[in-house]
Amino acid sequence: MLAVIFSILAFFPLFSSLVDDVQSYIFSNFVPSSNEQLQAHFKQFVETAASSGGVGLIFLMLTALMLMNTINVALNDIWQVKPKRNIFSALLIYGGVLLLSSLLFATSILLTSYLVSLPLIADGGEAVTGVKNLLLIVAPIAVTMVALLLFYVVVPNCKVSWRAGMIAAVTAALLFELAKKGFAWYVLAFPTYTVIYGALAVIPVFLVWIYVSWLVLLLGAEISRCLTTFKHERRDTT
Repeated sequence: MLAVIFSILAFFPLFSSLVDDVQSYIFSNFVPSSNEQLQAHFKQFVETAASSGGVGLIFLMLTALMLMNTINVALNDIWQVKPKRNIFSALLIYGGVLLLSSLLFATSILLTSYLVSLPLIADGGEAVTGVKNLLLIVAPIAVTMVALLLFYVVVPNCKVSWRAGMIAAVTAALLFELAKKGFAWYVLAFPTYTVIYGALAVIPVFLVWIYVSWLVLLLGAEISRCLTTFKHERRDTT
């Protein structure tokens, strides 16, 4: 999905120069204990896919759409609904979520860079520096929250209220930050994985982090489902 996001951004002149910045932003804020080796492998993978032309882009799009379909199936299981969309409408929704996510990452970087570079903030005192640091902390959480909100409200094959989706997205975004800090602490405090896997240790660690992130996403979907069910039961009781 990240590879597709970078490929999409390359088509926009405004964002094409930000691909490296987006990659650094993602690995710094959404991957615990960002690893330069992992970034190098990922960058090489993206460049290889891009150099293969249309075939590589189509392959990336297909794998990303399959991933979106997996997320859709999981969310539908949580909501206990059956798929009602045809293939065309599903592809439109998946593509829209990917496009919005791509623009969301790039816009966040542009806004954060612009605000940090303002003379009032860049040349301010300690108080302004604290505001700048707070902005750099809040921005990734806000991006995560909006992305999760899109998943919880748009992807399921049923009507999900924005209120329930927002509460679930905020909760999941905060849990994601806690999981990231906890996972980074574990990786640094218990480096036994490097003894077992050696130079390839970054791969299983990254896969475990993807699994943890997936659990957080599903937990947020469960929260939105519980909020909606509780609201309906309360309304029926009254």
